Amino acid sequence: MLFQTPEFLVLMTVVLLAMAVIRKHSWQLIILLIASYIFYMGWSWKFLFLLLFSTFNAYFCGLQIQWAQTKRRQQFWLTTAIVLDLALLAFFKYGNFTLGSINDVLAWSGSPQRVNLIADLVVPVGISFYTFHTIGYCVDIYRGDAQAEPSLLRFSLFVAFFPQLVAGPILRSTHFLPQIKNEVTLRSENLRSGFNLALVGLVKKVLVADHIAPLVNFIFDEPQGLPSVFILLGALGFGIQIYCDFSGYTDIAIGVGRMLGFEISKNFNYPYVAHSITDFWRRWHISLSTWLRDYLYVPLGGNRHGTFNTYRNLMITMTLGGLWHGAAWNFVIWGFYQGALLTIERMIGWGQKRPPSQHEAVASGAAPAPRISLGSRLGWAVAWIVTQYLVFLGWLIFRVGNYQDLAYCVRKYLVFDFDLRVSSLGAGNVNPFVALGMIGAFIVLHTASYQSGGFARRLDTMSWQLRTVIYLIAFLALATLWPTAVQSFIYFQF
Repeated sequence: MLFQTPEFLVLMTVVLLAMAVIRKHSWQLIILLIASYIFYMGWSWKFLFLLLFSTFNAYFCGLQIQWAQTKRRQQFWLTTAIVLDLALLAFFKYGNFTLGSINDVLAWSGSPQRVNLIADLVVPVGISFYTFHTIGYCVDIYRGDAQAEPSLLRFSLFVAFFPQLVAGPILRSTHFLPQIKNEVTLRSENLRSGFNLALVGLVKKVLVADHIAPLVNFIFDEPQGLPSVFILLGALGFGIQIYCDFSGYTDIAIGVGRMLGFEISKNFNYPYVAHSITDFWRRWHISLSTWLRDYLYVPLGGNRHGTFNTYRNLMITMTLGGLWHGAAWNFVIWGFYQGALLTIERMIGWGQKRPPSQHEAVASGAAPAPRISLGSRLGWAVAWIVTQYLVFLGWLIFRVGNYQDLAYCVRKYLVFDFDLRVSSLGAGNVNPFVALGMIGAFIVLHTASYQSGGFARRLDTMSWQLRTVIYLIAFLALATLWPTAVQSFIYFQF
């Protein structure tokens, strides 16, 4: 079930009405859990069994970890929880990828032997996200950072809470479980703020991401022979598409959760203003980057055991983070590329924190930064340009899965050929003016939103008259430009 469908609107309406009428806390949780399972079964009812298995596994092992009398027993139950969760993930998400890679090696070596792929194997939607939920929960109990949840009902809702179930943000039990213990109370300020944020997310997805997608697909479905200007435009378009698609989903998820009285952690913080790759990963998919830091990078040793081990741990963490995104080698290459950039930044000292801008200082309550010299401004401008050039090169790697096409695109991206022919841009049912207009609008609006502290927050503080006008404009634009075919969110495949 997708957010931008009538089915979800009906589900959300029923849930809100039920929360408004029913006051008994346990019944509220039951209704939310049933709604979450209905939402998840919108893709396939069979996937529900995997979600239930992951839930029961983490619930039981979490209790055993807390009840264990010795460290060895705790380690046994933690290992059991992680192995079972990862085995499920590995089979469904990486089974055929592994077998296909074996066949590639056999073909490269000249062997006629091949292994059979697993027939009709489908990756369950959201499996990576709820696997991270349950693993993080068990690790937190083992570390003593959290207590095992005694209520199976509350724990099941933590794993399956429908706004974020299939594409995050990745929930932390220490943040979300305490909220579930409170009675669900609908408040006007939460309804208004959550609706505003969800509307912003819907605009990002439908008006920007879905209208840029045809241009990106046209360029990268058959990139061979296209000049550099196309490849650069495709990389720029995809970077904007995936941001508006994913952050749009996140805005809707956080907004829907807020309407129900739950706060879900922020997942994006204007990544395209980042001045270094380190800064980018503090702003992009924050719940994943912090999860990888806390549950992979730190256990590997982090930066505690010397320079070489720090670089090694960075490379392992980011490469596995790339593999988490999908069972394909371009994701592994993308993760390795990100790890290499972070390592190089540490080596040369790039990415030192800059002074806060005027609006950042005001938002944080700090003293405004003094005026900086032209040289300093120029330095940070160069840092921003270089960072974003490298980020969008990364999106090129992320998007193009075919090896030959990827090699061609990277070469055209790095070495500009000054072939400016764009006459065929309107081919393939692509409206170049709409797509280019959306790219330009995104750049302007992204900058304006960053400088103003966020459109959804500004909507919260507007007069109801002005807010009503903006609602009408947004709904008119959505009605006019709504794509003929509903398009899934990109991160559902991960």
